[in-house]
Amino acid sequence: MSPALQDLCGDRFRAVHDALRGPVEALLDPSHRVFAPFVLSAGVIAVALRCARGLPLARALSGTLSPRVWAHPSALADYRLVAVRALLRALTVGPARVSSVAVAALTLSWLRTTLGLPALHAPALLVGAMLSVAAFTAEDLARYVVHRAMHRVPALWAFHRVHHSAEVLTPVTLYRTHPVEGALNQGAAALAVGMVTGLFAWAFGPAVRTWHLFGLDALALAWTLAGANLRHSHVWLSWGPRVERWLLSPAQHQVHHSRDPAHADKNLGTALALWDRLAGSLYVTSSTHPERLRFGLADDAAPIAHTVPSMLLTPFATLFQRARRAAVIPRAATLLVIALTATCSTERAVDRATLLQGFARCTTQLHDGFHSAASELARTTAAWADAPASTQSRDAARAAWEAAIDVWQRAEMHRYGPAGGFDVVAGQNLRANLYAWPDVNRCLLEQRLVSRGWEGAGFAQLPTSVRGLAALEYLLFVDGTDNACPADDALNTSGAWSALGADELTRRRAAYARAVADDVLARATTLRDAWAPHGFEAQLVTAGNGSTTFRTQQDAFNALGNALTHIETDLRDLRVGRPLGVFNCTTGTCPGAVESPWALRSVSHIRNNLAGARMLLEGCPAGDNLGFDDRLVSVGAAPLATRMRTLLAAVDTAVNALPDGDLAASLARDRASVQRLYDALKGLTDFLKTEFVATLQITGSRIEGDND
Repeated sequence: MSPALQDLCGDRFRAVHDALRGPVEALLDPSHRVFAPFVLSAGVIAVALRCARGLPLARALSGTLSPRVWAHPSALADYRLVAVRALLRALTVGPARVSSVAVAALTLSWLRTTLGLPALHAPALLVGAMLSVAAFTAEDLARYVVHRAMHRVPALWAFHRVHHSAEVLTPVTLYRTHPVEGALNQGAAALAVGMVTGLFAWAFGPAVRTWHLFGLDALALAWTLAGANLRHSHVWLSWGPRVERWLLSPAQHQVHHSRDPAHADKNLGTALALWDRLAGSLYVTSSTHPERLRFGLADDAAPIAHTVPSMLLTPFATLFQRARRAAVIPRAATLLVIALTATCSTERAVDRATLLQGFARCTTQLHDGFHSAASELARTTAAWADAPASTQSRDAARAAWEAAIDVWQRAEMHRYGPAGGFDVVAGQNLRANLYAWPDVNRCLLEQRLVSRGWEGAGFAQLPTSVRGLAALEYLLFVDGTDNACPADDALNTSGAWSALGADELTRRRAAYARAVADDVLARATTLRDAWAPHGFEAQLVTAGNGSTTFRTQQDAFNALGNALTHIETDLRDLRVGRPLGVFNCTTGTCPGAVESPWALRSVSHIRNNLAGARMLLEGCPAGDNLGFDDRLVSVGAAPLATRMRTLLAAVDTAVNALPDGDLAASLARDRASVQRLYDALKGLTDFLKTEFVATLQITGSRIEGDND
């Protein structure tokens, strides 16, 4: 068996295992209607209603839990169908679903490209309320349209009648739907919610959110707790004509399932009665006069046996008979082959937990690599301090600094967790202590050279501007006896600087460099240990499943996504935009703001920044090459993943057009080439701020709606 086939088989086995476990886990997942507390609340309402109608508590309980309902052949068939449908999704078209977040991102992208970005402002609470109502209404309308079509179009009714073949109703009857019908319902709802969400994200910014309670859409949660699970039950819960002209009660949906011809095609809506009122299909009920209903298909309808094969295959048999009579069998067979071929894919479905593990491994590898480089840097710098006159020793220390800064510049884009500031989750501000650029002041460093400020036990408490890799660059790469302090600075007016002499300055720079390198190694050790397998790495991997840092996996993804803002703030604006003169510069260009002014490695820093960002966006070998592009594909936004890769390639092209060395030289020689790099970075960061954020963060959990 080839490795590719082995991987495919392994993925399929895992998919089957997860699928069979899924129906049980649905009882613990609040995004499912059969979430245990939701079912329990419906049971409490059912018992309370029966008690209110004069039944003793014992009879009310026994009636609600009657085996004649829950163990009826129809109900048993529902349970079996749930497991088989989960298995079919894993083996065939499960991953090929329309995603509301993907639709939202594509809608946002189209609106932004076509109309630009509006400048609409409104209180977040108001926007959230409007989005909640609009999304709820749009989804309800989409489900009504599909449901009405299911009753009116013969080919669709062939599938929908599977649901109406239920002779008893339980909350699990919600899932007595043919996979074809389920796909149509899911797709219509995702399109409706996604388009509304994309419109709001375009109008008010991609950070808009619906109202949420306990991480769930608040309106859907309220509707579910109000007795939605009694829609599929034998418990009569009518809200009376006044309410039922606006909201559909469980009793109205039970009427929809009735075999009585007078009830045929009534109450096609899910939550709102408006659509049925407009179409003339509304049937209101009485809270004081429960109707005696029989459920199932009409007496003169072709039966569907309470078996999984019958429920899955009878619709196709019905369509086959119609197609044979219409002489379209060859065409239908061709379409079936195409559909089956389209669902066969060797692409691995990647879940959130696997992606978070990949991110953790990539970042851990970076910090491990930096620790190794820092160790070598400390060793070579100590060797130079022991022989400050040795050019060979200083060259070795310089090479070690270059190796360490290259790794660090990649890690710069991974500033989440301990490396981040105190304003991020689990941040320990270690980046500022390791690399304080652009907060570096040469004069302050030279004042420390005069005062021997590196000596003593308080070195770790010195300002970050005179410690870290940026300070070490000055100490390793600056020659000569001049200084950058003003002429009236005490360092110059006292004659303390001029009294040092060239040899003494070299000795002091080497000694200072040793102290800085030792401090960098200590910080690198702290960072590595903070990420150790049982540290922040474990918090990331177990997000939403035992992590004390991240309550949900989405919280972890948000932390990672926020780290990507450094592509804009640090790479685009500080490293490129400011020297170019388009950011915080008032003199046309600001070449003095270029990074790495002494080692002249600013272009290399940009390349390494980009490489670090790519590890998050596209993955790294240590993380099985899993990145945010895989997350985009997983939520159905493969076109956005392709666009992101295209934008990254454009940045690659622009940066590779610059010669190695100092960005200031490129500015002086060919400013247009630096402008092209800035423009390419802006294209990438604009995408990350809009479509990317909308797709991966505007996700709000929605409770599944009815499939009927």
